[in-house]
Amino acid sequence: MKKVVSILMCIMMMAGICACSTGGKGEGTETEETGGKEKGLIGITTSMYTNEGLTIMCDTIKAKVEEEGYQAVIKDANLDQAQQTKDVEDFISQGAELIIVEACDSVGVKSAFELCNKAGIPVLSVNQILGEDLLKLVTGSVTSDNYTAGYEVGKEVAKQLNGEGKVCILTYDVAFVCRERGDGFKDAMKENPGIEVLEVFDGVCTEDEAMKKTEDWMQQYPDVTAIFGNNSNCGVGIAAAVRSAGKTDDILVANVDGLSGDIRNMDDGALDITAVYPMKELAAEAADRAVEVLKAGECGEDPRLKFSLCTVDDIETYKEYWGIK
Repeated sequence: MKKVVSILMCIMMMAGICACSTGGKGEGTETEETGGKEKGLIGITTSMYTNEGLTIMCDTIKAKVEEEGYQAVIKDANLDQAQQTKDVEDFISQGAELIIVEACDSVGVKSAFELCNKAGIPVLSVNQILGEDLLKLVTGSVTSDNYTAGYEVGKEVAKQLNGEGKVCILTYDVAFVCRERGDGFKDAMKENPGIEVLEVFDGVCTEDEAMKKTEDWMQQYPDVTAIFGNNSNCGVGIAAAVRSAGKTDDILVANVDGLSGDIRNMDDGALDITAVYPMKELAAEAADRAVEVLKAGECGEDPRLKFSLCTVDDIETYKEYWGIK
């Protein structure tokens, strides 16, 4: 009898051990959503998260990869390439499965890409234009046609000036996305011999910098008839300075980006021409490409999305696009 009891007790203990070893879906690395191992970290680093368009882009990508079961972290380099490289190093040390980079500096970002390559981590470049040497270091790239955007804005400026005027230009050549916009705009100016470019000033990317430079220009060149800014921040800064000086009827203000702040300024009469960045479309495209890389280790060709020219005649369309009442 004792032997029978002992055998039954052993069977019950073995059954208990087997039950414990199977575990439930909520334990360890299993998740009900993925039906497999819990997925890892996706690192997202951007040059300026406070920029409305880049906020949309980063948040859209983050939401998309989190839908796929990954953890996503956004780091803001605040226009500091050294900080961005450090952020990439941090993602690598945390074992990121993919690093998405919206570069501060189209050349200086190379070391960050090389770190990813060395660690065997795929890297997706978004928004920023890269040279051929850097494109070889990334798994994929998602950008837009910035040269054409700048060129079309320049053509419209020339049209509204009737081919004659004096123009100042703000550029930010360290970022190729802004360099292409400036190049396109300057090429459009060259096609109009009646337009004089008074000054091209490089290195401006923030509202405060653009406002200060515009104030200086209005003092230095009282006959300036148009000012171009390379991005939304510049457009907002230029518009603020021109509005404050009471010269919205005298100085044509143009930029590239067409974010909600630009459309509000246009509605207020302080911005005349912009090219609307397809940021929502780019964000969705980048999010899809990120998932492609995670699933297949590669993604399709750069779509080079197109901007849309916007003047006061188009403002209602873009107020609706940005949800402006």
